[in-house]
Amino acid sequence: NKTLAANFKATATLQMLEANYKTFCAANGKIVEDGFQVKDAVLAILDRLGYGESRAAKLDVHDFLKLLSAFHDASIHFC
Repeated sequence: NKTLAANFKATATLQMLEANYKTFCAANGKIVEDGFQVKDAVLAILDRLGYGESRAAKLDVHDFLKLLSAFHDASIHFC
């Protein structure tokens, strides 16, 4: 029953998102900015959308699609 922010702070999750981000950038000719921190980017997206303190069990499909779209726009992918 963790908050979304707590779920995204898990080391394994952050490592997976960072690896996917770097792979996406390499495949699309984008340069990874110096000092880029995937954790900061993820938490900024959650805060911007107002979901940082939300619990996953309380969100509906629309909320998850909104989150997925925001991550996509930031080039953060889950697979």
